[in-house]
Order: sequence, then structure tokens, then C-alpha cells
Amino acid sequence: MDLRAPLPPEHSLVPSNDDNNKQNMAFLEQSMKYLLSRIYLASQMMEIGSESRFTSIILFRRYAGHFGKVLHQNYCRRATQQEQKQKGRESGYGIQPSLQEMKQIKGHLGRIAAACLFLGCKAEEEQRRIRDVINLSSILDFEDDGGETSQSTEADTLWQSNKTAATATMSANIPEIREAKHPPLLDEKYWSDKEQMVSTEQQLLRMLQFDTLVCHPYRCVLIIMDTLNFGRGTKSQDQTHCLLSPRASEALIFKAWTILNELSIDIDLGTALLQYNVVTLSCAVISVAAAASRSSSSNVKLPDEWWRALDVPTKDLMLAAESIRNLLHERGRTTCSDRAAT
Repeated sequence: MDLRAPLPPEHSLVPSNDDNNKQNMAFLEQSMKYLLSRIYLASQMMEIGSESRFTSIILFRRYAGHFGKVLHQNYCRRATQQEQKQKGRESGYGIQPSLQEMKQIKGHLGRIAAACLFLGCKAEEEQRRIRDVINLSSILDFEDDGGETSQSTEADTLWQSNKTAATATMSANIPEIREAKHPPLLDEKYWSDKEQMVSTEQQLLRMLQFDTLVCHPYRCVLIIMDTLNFGRGTKSQDQTHCLLSPRASEALIFKAWTILNELSIDIDLGTALLQYNVVTLSCAVISVAAAASRSSSSNVKLPDEWWRALDVPTKDLMLAAESIRNLLHERGRTTCSDRAAT
């Protein structure tokens, strides 16, 4: 089992500290948030497993990280060229994307998201028909950012509207998702979309250098629970020597997986958490889940510093667990804030 981080730093979308560059990348982050939610919802509608969904999400996040860096470089290059023409302009000032560029970027990322869903299912050997992916991407409108944008033809007005919408929607717990009533017709446009899906998948693979391997914390959670004899859930047999009862261990696994679902689609704290190696991330998730279960009616008590048996540094686990609690707090989820719980 590969134990590397699901989303290494070189594949992550790194936010800029410059205010102007933040504005230039705001609409990209907004589109990412909605598309991640759409991938998750489409996965549920297609009834694919947690690992196929996670792979699809991580592939999209990896591509978006590379795409964001290329986009940032292009804006910086254009800003430098404009500075040379207009002396006295503040150094490093980004150029606002035009209306046409914004539409092209949103449409491009929407097609990439659909291709990631299709490729993720193939990578995990849980294939779905390309027609099903096209139908869902059309019904869920993958090529729309989901935010309220200005109908003005002025690019500056539209830019300001999107920047305001980005700030408002990034703090929302549940993004609005509009659905079409019917899938697309089997007309010429459908066959054109099918050819474009295949072409986009090839473009995605080239950008990722054909590396579609994703390390799964879901599977790692189960391995840790089994290795340390915490329990294997109610469906497993011969648990006489397990620390937790079958029902308690299943509740703990369910809570841990729910937390992983939350952080997989979060583009703020979730990005940093996905940069931990999969063992550290899984241990932190189990730790937070156990603390939350102990604060509720469930009686889950794990040994002190149990993660050291897996050679996980205590400092890394504490930092990851704290980030998870902050993420869940921002999303309004119930957690235990007691540090001793870890």
C-alpha cells in the first residue's frame, strides 16, 4: 500500500498573498468549490464507492493545482508586459480576466471535472459508461460556477460581481447546486460531447503525467483499526480480542469516513490536510472521530498515544487533528475540543 500524501504540495493550488493576485484567482477557487460539490453529488447519483469518488476528487484537485499555477504565470507575464507600456504602475499588479476568459476557464474546468469522474472510476476498476457521466455533467451543469453573476456586458462589472460572490459563497457550508430536468438528447451535440470527453481525458492524463495512483485514507482507516485490534465493525467475525465492541468500532469507522468526506471537498483547510501522508491523516481522523464519539452517547476509549505504534509523530498528529476540528467547526459539525482526546 502506497503511503504518500493524497495531494502533495506540488499538485496543490497555492493561494497568493498578494491582494491583486488573490482577486485574479478568486473566481478559480469559487469554480473549484462548486465543481468539487458536483463531483461528490454525481458520485452519489452513480452509486460509486468511496474510493472511486475520492480518486475523482483528488485527480481534479491535482489538475486544478497545475492549472492555477499556469494561469497565475500567464497573468504575471501579462502584467509585466503592461507595466513596460505604462510606467509608474505598481509592480506585481495583476490583470483582471476578461469576460471571455472567465467563461472559457469555467467551461474548461467543468469538462475536466467530468473527465476526472470518468477517469477516477476507471482507475479504481469501478467503470461507468461515458454516457452516464455526460448525462450527469449536463444535469448538474458542470460548466457553470453556481454563483450569481452579473448580466452586464461590461467585463469589469462581471469581475466585481464574481469577486463578491466568491467571498460570500466560500463561507457558505452548503453551496447551491442547480439541476436540469432532463439529460441531453442523443443528437449531434451529444456525440460531439462524447468525443470531447475522450479528448479531455487524454489532456488530463498528460497534465498529470499519467499518474492516477491515489492513496486512500478510507482503506488506511480500516487497516489501522484492524492492525491495532480496535475493531472491524459489525460485519466482521472473531472480534473477541478487539478493544471496541463491533457496534462501537463501526460507529467510529463511520464517523472517520464522514470526516474524510468533509475534508476531501474543502479547498481551504482540506488542502493542507490532504498534504499529510495517508497514515498520519488517517490517525488524526480516527483520533478526532473517537473524541467526538466519546463526547456523545458512544463509549469509545482508545489507549494513550496509540498512534506511536505506527511511528506517527505526535506533533504532526496534533497539528492535523487541530486542523480537522477547525474545519468541522467552520462547517457546523459537532466535535470535541479536548486536546487530551487525541
